[in-house]
Amino acid sequence: MILIDNRNYLRIHNRPLLEKLTALELADYESSVVVEHSKKGTSTLKINVDEKALYMHSKYDPETEAERLIKQLKDMDNYKHILFIGIGLGYHIKALLNEYPEMEFSIYEPNKDVLFEFLSHQNLTDLPANQLVKIFSTIDEQQLRSEINMLNQSVKGQTYIFTLPVYEKIYFTEMQIVMETLVKAIKDKKFHLTTNISFQERWVINSIKNFPYVLKTPNILLDVDKETFEGKPAIIVAAGPSLNEEFENLKYIKENGLAYIFSVGSAINALIEHGIYPDAACTYDPTEKNQFVIQKIKDKNISTIPLIFGSSVGFETLENYPGSMLHMITSQDTISKSLFEKSENINLVLDAPSISVVTFQLLSKLGANPIILVGQDFGYKNNEKYASGIKYDFVENKLTDDETKKLLTVKDVYGNQIHTVDSFNQMRLQLEMFIAIFQNKEVLNASKGGAHIEGTKFVPLSEIIGNKLKTKDMVRAKWFEAKGTYDFVYVKNQLGKMDNYRIDCSKTIYDAFNVLKDIDSLIKKNQLNRLDQMFVKFDKAMKNLKRNPFFQAFIEPMVRVQYQLLIEKNQLVRFESNIEKKGSQVVESFGSFLANCHAHFEFAIPYFQELQERIEEISKEISKEMEKR
Repeated sequence: MILIDNRNYLRIHNRPLLEKLTALELADYESSVVVEHSKKGTSTLKINVDEKALYMHSKYDPETEAERLIKQLKDMDNYKHILFIGIGLGYHIKALLNEYPEMEFSIYEPNKDVLFEFLSHQNLTDLPANQLVKIFSTIDEQQLRSEINMLNQSVKGQTYIFTLPVYEKIYFTEMQIVMETLVKAIKDKKFHLTTNISFQERWVINSIKNFPYVLKTPNILLDVDKETFEGKPAIIVAAGPSLNEEFENLKYIKENGLAYIFSVGSAINALIEHGIYPDAACTYDPTEKNQFVIQKIKDKNISTIPLIFGSSVGFETLENYPGSMLHMITSQDTISKSLFEKSENINLVLDAPSISVVTFQLLSKLGANPIILVGQDFGYKNNEKYASGIKYDFVENKLTDDETKKLLTVKDVYGNQIHTVDSFNQMRLQLEMFIAIFQNKEVLNASKGGAHIEGTKFVPLSEIIGNKLKTKDMVRAKWFEAKGTYDFVYVKNQLGKMDNYRIDCSKTIYDAFNVLKDIDSLIKKNQLNRLDQMFVKFDKAMKNLKRNPFFQAFIEPMVRVQYQLLIEKNQLVRFESNIEKKGSQVVESFGSFLANCHAHFEFAIPYFQELQERIEEISKEISKEMEKR
């Protein structure tokens, strides 16, 4: 019977697991696990596998064996968390925590009978339970991957995997799944960290400079007639080499209005080159170079292609655009969210590594169905990156020798192999995730020879035209002509409040710095008895900073990586028992962070002032228009 303390723990932290184990407790069946006494008198555990009895611990002295296993581990100071595969009776877990008392840990026990016996004989609170991040049990591959991904999101710092020796054979497949999933999750985390480091300042600058455009253009998810796209076919045209085979089909679709054509990224240049003007061009990349993607539209002064831009797009992209513009608020835009009324109700598109993924979200939210992918290769055909008609001075269309060395191999739409790179693979996986989220959408992949995309069905575009796109004039003329509905008066008032928050933010950073100076002074004077009081005062100053709306909108997003690293470092500082050492660590880590905040505060002020000036100009324009009426 499961111990009361363990039952209470699972009731709070993992009720579904408790229910499964309770059902096991009530079931009338023969367990594969036996608990017996070792030669030393302590309990050991025996598991029956394929009619063979295997001991999970030594049948002579399990405690000594566990200590020996743990002493063999090296460089454990590099890890903040350990995942135990196999719990047994927990001797190895106790031994490790005796050696590394501050280590956080999780337990994956694939055998429910083993887990049941552990919970019936050993108390989780003895481990101790407050350092237990997660405990779970499954042999289902999909659920196991899900559990590992959720675990990785909860853990700060690196994870070490410790597998009970006997499980390396019994549960080799599950162990491989854990390793593979965790490596991928860590890789994804590094990818996102790299992205944040690259763009954290740029996202904020773009959002500030783009805000006047956002204020003056329709929100495609808010202001455009919802019947425009509901149940209508829409095509996402990307710039992969397979696009070369579809220009005539796309021209036919456009001329007959069989589906909405949304160009993403560089595909707009190939389409224009072949005389096809899509129903919209979509853009969201935050970099300065993004402006060159639509330069051909500006150079040719094409006014008939509406531009749908993400609100954190590279601001240069929007300057002097000759056609109509609509916007979508992105998850990286903290400025719009801080200035619009009821911003929590505004439908966002989540940031992603590809404009195709963002546009898929957009079309799904608009109700388009089916969604058809064209030129969405996520790989290379004949070592080419783009379709014909696309040329940039800053990037070659052919793969370089260095790039070919880093190629990966994935399955294509025909079941063969296609070369790709890690960045394309990340984009494909993200798209697959959103396809799974919007399950009610039919997604057809017409990218000949491109990578297989889970959740899609490969159908050549010519067949889609014959079988799916039979109704002409599905596309509404001037569909993009809509009126923005943001409350300008509210925005102007909110910006005035933000100016006051700016003053408070500066003062709060200054106050927090002063408390740190006091802490440093007390350490140097060896007046350690006053440090606890100063820690409380510093916590209050940091909470005031964190709650400040100007900090939340303008500063924190630009130091998000540094802030995340600070949080992880602070987890260790919290448990530091030496108060002098703790004080020195607080001064060092928070001093550096606050200096970073102050530098970014000064950096943001000219952009904020520019925004104030632009809003004032718009206010005067609105006043003149009202006078004319």
